[in-house]
Amino acid sequence: MRTRAPLLLWLLLALLFSAGTGAAVKTAEEEKLSTEEEPEIGHTTDEIKEAKEEFVSIDTDSDGFITEGEILAMEEVPEREEIDEFFETYDVDKDGKVSFDEILQADKAMRDEEPPEEAST
Repeated sequence: MRTRAPLLLWLLLALLFSAGTGAAVKTAEEEKLSTEEEPEIGHTTDEIKEAKEEFVSIDTDSDGFITEGEILAMEEVPEREEIDEFFETYDVDKDGKVSFDEILQADKAMRDEEPPEEAST
C-alpha cells in the first residue's frame, strides 16, 4: 500500500485539532471523480479540498498563512512537538508562517523522496 503520509498526516492533525466541516452528499459520478488520484499531486481532489478547508479554518486572519499564533489559538492546541514538526516540515521558506502552497510543495518533495512501490506479481 502506498504511503500518503505527508499531506494526509497534516490533514489528520488539522482534523483532530479544529472544528470539522460537514460533508456534502455526492452523486456517484462526483464520488468517482473526487476519489481518483491526480498523478502530479498524489492526492484525490477531495483530499486536497478537505485539506484546504481545514487550512482556511486555522488561518483565522485569512492572510493565506498559518502562523504559530493561529495554531496556539485553536480550540484544542497540538503538543509543542507537533507544532515544531509542522513548521519544520511545511515552512519551506523558513519565514515562520506556512502557506497552502508550501504544504503542497513539501508534500510533493517528501513523496519524491519515497522509494517507488514494487508491483505485485
